[in-house]
Parts: sequence; C-alpha cells; structure tokens
Amino acid sequence: METKRLEVWAVTDGNAGNETQALGLAEALARCREVNISVKRMSPKGWAALLPAQLWHLLGARAGGWPFIGYAGKLSPPWPDLIIGAGRRIAPLVAALGKLHGVKAVQILNPQMPLAAFGLVVVPEHDRIAGPNVVATIGTVGRISPELVANEAALWRPRLAHLPERRVACLIGGSSKSAFWREADADRLVAQIAALSRSGVGLMITPSRRTDPVVVAGLKVDCDPATTFLWDGAGDNPYPGILGLANAVLVTEDSVNMVSEAAATGLPVHVFRVAGRAAKFAAFRDEMTRRDITRDFTGKIENWSYTPLAEADRVAAEIENRLL
Repeated sequence: METKRLEVWAVTDGNAGNETQALGLAEALARCREVNISVKRMSPKGWAALLPAQLWHLLGARAGGWPFIGYAGKLSPPWPDLIIGAGRRIAPLVAALGKLHGVKAVQILNPQMPLAAFGLVVVPEHDRIAGPNVVATIGTVGRISPELVANEAALWRPRLAHLPERRVACLIGGSSKSAFWREADADRLVAQIAALSRSGVGLMITPSRRTDPVVVAGLKVDCDPATTFLWDGAGDNPYPGILGLANAVLVTEDSVNMVSEAAATGLPVHVFRVAGRAAKFAAFRDEMTRRDITRDFTGKIENWSYTPLAEADRVAAEIENRLL
C-alpha cells in the first residue's frame, strides 16, 4: 500500500539555531517516507515577546485569536499533517495548532509550558526533562547527514584542492548568553590555529555571526594563506562541505548545535574551551567526553573513532512509531 505524502511544517521564530533543528528533524523524517517540507517563520511581536511562555499557555487558544495574534506573520489552511517547532517562543503556536486543528505537534527544546500540550517533546539530555512523551537526545538534532556532507563536499572539492591533504574543519562561534569568551580565549584560539597552519595542516575555517571580528582579523593575519581557507561570509556557506573534506574537526564549545553536528560526521572532534559557560554546557561536555566523541583541543590534532551521532534520524523513527 502506498504511503501518503506527509505535509510537514518546520516552524520557528527565525532564530538560526532553532531553524536548523526543526529543518534537520523534518529532513530526517523525509529520509523515512515521502514528505513535503514548508518553512514557516513566525516571530513574536514586540509586546508579545515580553510575555513568559507559561502566560501564553494560560491565555488559551482560539482560532484567529490568541496566540496567533501575538506573532508577526500568518498561518492559514490547508493545515499540515505534522508541525515541528523549535524554541520556547514558538511553543504556544505549535501547541495551539495541535489543539485547534488536530495537527500532530512536535516541540524541540524546553517549551516552558505543560509537556502534555504536545504529541512529542524533543530535548537534550543535559536539560534533564522527563515525561512519557519526551525524547531525550545527546546534544541537539541538526541537518548534518552523510548524504548532505558528501554532496556538499563534491561541490567544494575543486575550490579547496590547493590545501594540504591533511585537513581540519574549524567551526568558530562566539560569546552568547550561555557562554562567554574572554580576550585571552580569543588570543589563544588564534595562536593555536595559526600554529596548525604553519605546521602544514590544511585549515578550512568558518566563523559564525557571533564570532568577534577581532578573531577573524587575527586569523587572516596570522594564518599561512597557502594552507588556510577562511570563509568571508560571502556566497554559499561551506560548512557542510568542509566537514566532508576534513580529517578532523575543531569546534568552539559555545554552541551545542555545532558540537552536535560535528559529532554526526564520525570525525575526531576537538573542542576549544572558553572561560565562561552555563552548567548545561558542562553536563553536555562531560557526556560527550565520557563517550569519547569529543576531546579537549590542546593545540594538536589527534585521531580516534566512535559511532557517529544520528539523533535526528533516531527522533524521526520515534515520530513514526508514536505519532504516525
């Protein structure tokens, strides 16, 4: 019997990290069955963004009313079979669509409202949230898969053919509310990466929107241009491609998403520590170290193996079994 093509909405507030997780899970589901994926960005209006998530829930849900009027944007039928939301600010909308229109609702990250409002809640283990409809993941779900990495690597291989064969993908983040860098962290990172470039290691570096411009400037000056590719933010993002061309990964610890996606490759993942981090980062770090998926970056590139993380695919299987 032919399986009906599933209509899936990936709904976020536009935050890049949240959108990556919602899309990553939707794409993992598409590896299981025929799926149409639509991305919906629904940012809370200025006044509504100030309200706590619990209050959004307590105000109830009405078709054409609350919580829909609290968002900049509009959703209209035909409604999807499944909605995947990511982030606490989108959680009330996900719950409302499930309640009012019978849409199967999956919420990624702590919704900060009753878990029973969703069909499934997907949270990292280090958030320590439990319930009958909760799926706990090692780190976060993401878009990195063997297929994506291989396809993107093929596109980037000619452009990076000049680099030495021993290559490291360097994923550079920056300070956030949950992890902050001191000036010494930035200086140490630039010095260690520059030393790698001078040792003949091919470096493929991608900064993020949070990366301090001082770090980028330092890498431009101190790294050997013959052995270094530093993405300037123009054109296509090389992120998946360089993961496919690398022998190892160096990633800063300020992003659970980046560390989790690096671990989906099966490559040795070297984590650069920064001075300040939230407790959840420590719990995540300890678990990844215990499993020997990641090791602290000490300035040298090591080699080890582990079973690659495939959390998005595991959660997609849970959605199939529990909701579909």
